[in-house]
Formats: sequence, C-alpha cells, structure tokens
Amino acid sequence: MVKNNDIHNFNILTIYSTIAYVFAYLIVFLSYNIITALVGKFYDIQTILIHNKLLFITSDYSELWNPDSAFYVFASGTLFLGIATFTFLTIYKRYQYREEIKKIFLFWITLHCINRALGSFIVGTTFHLYLSNVILYWLYVEYWIRIIMCISVSLLLFFLGSLTTKPLLLSTKSFTFVEKIKRHFFVLSQGIYPWFFSSIIIFLIHLPRHAYSENFLSFTMLILILPSYFNQQDIEISFPEIADKIENEIEYEEPAYKIPWKYIISILLFITLFRTVLSIGIAFY
Repeated sequence: MVKNNDIHNFNILTIYSTIAYVFAYLIVFLSYNIITALVGKFYDIQTILIHNKLLFITSDYSELWNPDSAFYVFASGTLFLGIATFTFLTIYKRYQYREEIKKIFLFWITLHCINRALGSFIVGTTFHLYLSNVILYWLYVEYWIRIIMCISVSLLLFFLGSLTTKPLLLSTKSFTFVEKIKRHFFVLSQGIYPWFFSSIIIFLIHLPRHAYSENFLSFTMLILILPSYFNQQDIEISFPEIADKIENEIEYEEPAYKIPWKYIISILLFITLFRTVLSIGIAFY
C-alpha cells in the first residue's frame, strides 16, 4: 500500500531524477562534441562549440574534407558514446541491487549515451545535419538505403526502449518503491515526469536559438522510457537478495526525504557556467 510519506518522497525522487537527467545530458552533450571537435582539429577542421551545437567553420568545399577525415571526425563521437555506454552499464550492474541514489544518474547517463548515438543518426539523416550520417554521404550510399538504415535504427531504438523498464525499476533509492502497487507512481516520478521537466529545461538552456536536433533527442528519449509506463507490472524482480528485502520492508515506511538543495544549487550553477562559457564559444583551431 502507499504510505503517508510516499507521495512526498515520490515528489522528491522527481527532483533527484530531473537533476540527474539534466546533469547527465550536459555531460554527454559536452563529451560527444568535444571528442568530435578534437578529432576534427587533428585534421585541421576548425570548429566552435556553442551552447546548442558544434559549429563547423571549415567550408564544406575545403580540401581538408576527404573520406578519411569525414569518417574519423563524424564517427569519433558515436564510437566514444558506444564505449561510454558499455562502461556505464558495467558500473550500473555493480550498484543495481544497492539502495543508493547514484543509480539514477548512472541510469540516465547510460540512456543519454544510447539516445545520442542512435537519435543523432536519425535526426541527421532526416534533416541533413552534420552528425554521424555524414559518413554515408562520403561513402556515396544512395538516399533510399540511408532511409532504410534510418528506419532500422528507429526500430532498434524502440526495441531498446522495451528493455529499459527493469533498469529503471532497479534504479530506485529504496526497493519499497517498486512493490507492484507502487510501480505506477514510481515510473511516473522517476521516469516520465523527469523526462518532461528536463525536456523543458533543456529547451530553455538552448534559447534564444532553436536547437532542433537537441529537442528531437528529447523525443527519441521518450521512446526509450515510455514502454516502462505500460509494462512495469510485467517485470518480475525475483532475485533472492531483492525479493527478501522487499518482503521484509512491506510494512516499513521510508522517512520523509528532504529537499536536496545542495544538488539543486549545484545543477543551477553548472547550467549557468555552461551557458556563460558556451555563449562565447570554445574554439578548436
């Protein structure tokens, strides 16, 4: 049953999860674009990282662009995200059966890595942007093949979305929140609501320019987490160490969580620093 402190604690979990979501997004945004810019600099490709994208200064018609430079520049960020995904998954598996708040950050940063790697290919192919899809242009892959690949990546995104429910449930701070009677509230509080609030925050971070690709990634992230809203009751958490803990805590009520002002102030300062520095831009040349 839902106890007296649960509604309050679910609201606090939404705050924690939203902070983790935004912080993970900014870390992945910076890492992906800085890796791409550094590899570009190796090929003398000039770029400037601003608050909503990596801006390529080198002309499209420059002799610096060739199949090798295009491949390594536009594949580097995605390759980095692939490595990061497996790294964070490994770390997450070490903590998934512990009741620690850090798990929600590991959950979101893993999803952001997956989402940017796959979602950027979709948005780049659809809107002809400078993302990993550029590799296919230089390989002279026909447009209809690129569209088929884009559809295939979209289907992969849907498939991966169906696998995120259990990791989301295991990211809980307390296993009492994933009793089946509470799962609906938990998935909303730790998954759906944070996505919604974070998408608004990310939209505001990139203003006054409209970061279409970044806003599109918010949509593809929804594809990754929305299945949890529908299939959370179908997931069985049957490992003995968890099942015993849940059984022992059925009658236990979590204390009322405090508002995490330290984390709220930290993310506000980080966002301010992000906008201040990247409004000027970081040049890589």
